[in-house]
Amino acid sequence: MNLFSNNSKKFLSVDWKILLPALLLSILGLITLLSTTILPEGGYGDLGIVSKQIILVDLSYLKYWQVLLVIWTGTVLLLALTLIIGPVINGVRRWLYIGSFQLQPSEIAKFAVIAITAGIFSMRGKLNELILFGITFLSVITLFILIYLEPGGSMSLLALTIWFLMTFLALSNPLRNTIVLLIAGSVSGGFLIAAITNNWIWYLTTILGVVLTVFVLYSKTKWKPLAIGALVLGLFLGIFFTVSWDTILHDYQKERIVAFINPAETTADEGFNVNQSKIAIGSGQLFGKGFGNGTQSKRNFLPEHQTDFIFASFAEEFGLVGSVVVLGLYGFLIVYCFMTAINVIQNPLHSLISMGVGIKLLLEVFINLGTNMGTIPATGIPLPLMSAGGTITIMTLVCLGLVQNIALRHRQGHRDVSGEILDVYED
Repeated sequence: MNLFSNNSKKFLSVDWKILLPALLLSILGLITLLSTTILPEGGYGDLGIVSKQIILVDLSYLKYWQVLLVIWTGTVLLLALTLIIGPVINGVRRWLYIGSFQLQPSEIAKFAVIAITAGIFSMRGKLNELILFGITFLSVITLFILIYLEPGGSMSLLALTIWFLMTFLALSNPLRNTIVLLIAGSVSGGFLIAAITNNWIWYLTTILGVVLTVFVLYSKTKWKPLAIGALVLGLFLGIFFTVSWDTILHDYQKERIVAFINPAETTADEGFNVNQSKIAIGSGQLFGKGFGNGTQSKRNFLPEHQTDFIFASFAEEFGLVGSVVVLGLYGFLIVYCFMTAINVIQNPLHSLISMGVGIKLLLEVFINLGTNMGTIPATGIPLPLMSAGGTITIMTLVCLGLVQNIALRHRQGHRDVSGEILDVYED
């Protein structure tokens, strides 16, 4: 089978000598605009002009492999520099200082995952989708490793999850993909939970993967190689997870997971943090204690109350009513991204970007709120647009600006088509 068509050869012959300078100038313009908003005392002023400029970015650039290569290379360099020259803060290297600005490259990496995955899978008409899958996997796994080495376990898993969900939606044949996922997930998951709990009964969950594999082998589908591959992958990941739990994971990462599984008996700081967060949320009751009257954060009972546990600080002061309003606003943004993806489904690039941004927001909100309420293990994932932090705020605005750009172009296209129809009718 010829995987490279004539169209792909034309695609590869784009004159990047014009394209890349234009893209770099646009990026430098955004950086300059951003620098003008930095206040003398620190922080940012009005970022509206930056977000408006982002809306004007031509998304068609992402269809070119040269641009995707620049995004990937730039992100890898930033992550590598962080590991080499980044300052050690609380035992980790996750930031770079550019003047007085503290940059977190792992936040940029999440955007890079969305852009690279969407850009590559928009080439489905030119290349075999399994080749595209392999390219995106190799691109993202490099970012995953660099983020994990900071160490940033939660952030690296988040970036990998964004890629996985986007890929799952981009690939054809959802039923096949679901079966493959169940096989690999049940087998590897059984190994992982058994390693954490020291309970061998969890290995029985691998039976589900084996049964599904046998079922596929005796069926008349063409999925047999994929089913066998998923089983092998599940076994490999299961063994890897078991070894990782014993030798690779840091003690604080183990403590977070154990504190989540059995918070009542743990003495870990993570268990204390989550308990204080739940106390803060519960004390807010229906209408909260009022602005500036939160005791958990003001008296420093609640750690990281401006970043990881900002939702608990908000819920304490504004109660259930205020929390529902915040959840409604996030829900609106997430649904808007997904609806935009559906509306522009005829354009794979635009649809996948919108879907990726929606997935990113959904995961960040779900993980942060789950951490605050003790429903998932404690992580260092901030709440977008609310937690203190310059890089995540900027990258969230970039992502939302791209989605707005896509939605505006879609509506403009419909108006143009309607106008053409009306002109023909009047003639």
